[in-house]
Amino acid sequence: MNLTQILPLSIGGACVLLLFSAQCRQQTPSVAAPVTSIPVVPLPYDLNAPSLTISLATEDLKEISALSPTSEPGVFLAVSDERGEIFFVDTRKDGAITKRVLFRGKGDFEGVEMVGDRIFCLKSNGIVFEISNWQNGTPEVQEYPTMLQKENDLEGLGYDPGRNALLLACKENPESDVDRRIFAFDLGTHQLSAAPMYTIHPQEVNALVPYNDEDKKQHFFSSSGVAVHPLTQDVYVISTALKRLLVLDHGSGQIRVAARLKKSILPQPEGISFDPEGNLYISTEGKTSEGAILKFLYRSGQ
Repeated sequence: MNLTQILPLSIGGACVLLLFSAQCRQQTPSVAAPVTSIPVVPLPYDLNAPSLTISLATEDLKEISALSPTSEPGVFLAVSDERGEIFFVDTRKDGAITKRVLFRGKGDFEGVEMVGDRIFCLKSNGIVFEISNWQNGTPEVQEYPTMLQKENDLEGLGYDPGRNALLLACKENPESDVDRRIFAFDLGTHQLSAAPMYTIHPQEVNALVPYNDEDKKQHFFSSSGVAVHPLTQDVYVISTALKRLLVLDHGSGQIRVAARLKKSILPQPEGISFDPEGNLYISTEGKTSEGAILKFLYRSGQ
């Protein structure tokens, strides 16, 4: 493996690595074409200092699995991964649940996103649900099967306004280093892109953020949440396995930043989202306590 230059950078106490030029893909079986140049950006968040931590007292959201902004400031959508029920969570009111929308019974639901007055939900087997007329208590539900399957373990759902599409992130097997793919689901045609819009190579992530003593060496980066930054259009992807955050260039898909998430702050990060000002929100399951939503302030100009 030949990395031309990897520079460690300490930002707010977080371990961040910026990759300037890499040729490791040529020597890694699970990795495709070489990267020649990656634009450099500092991470505009202090991942060790959330400005707000909201503990979700309800047992229904102990296993919170997704996060999405709504048109109402401070209110986010969330789902729990065992039932087709959407929760409206008000971060201005200590995480109070202001509304619930039940659209399906039991199931492994892993993503939620609001686009206009429609709500989309993702099941781990690749089915996309479109929920309309949810305001009156009798939601209408349309299902869109995709070529993706249960084995791909879909966990991330994010809205890409530039493409008018949903991004569907495949988690895959955390103990395998196969490519982690992100597909685009066109909201005009309701069709999934035949080829992935983005491809993440776990071995490349390992080169950027090496294992430490706390990491499970048999695990690899496995996408658990995806969101598009409202101001920079960068694509943010989190992984519960190994506790990692990646920032991808929207156009090329190249990794701009790779960072480690602190387990004591985010024990099981599952959902990621932004508000219109660019502040970052990450939801974490409650492994030994309550689920939580953490806010990290956007530092513009970084």
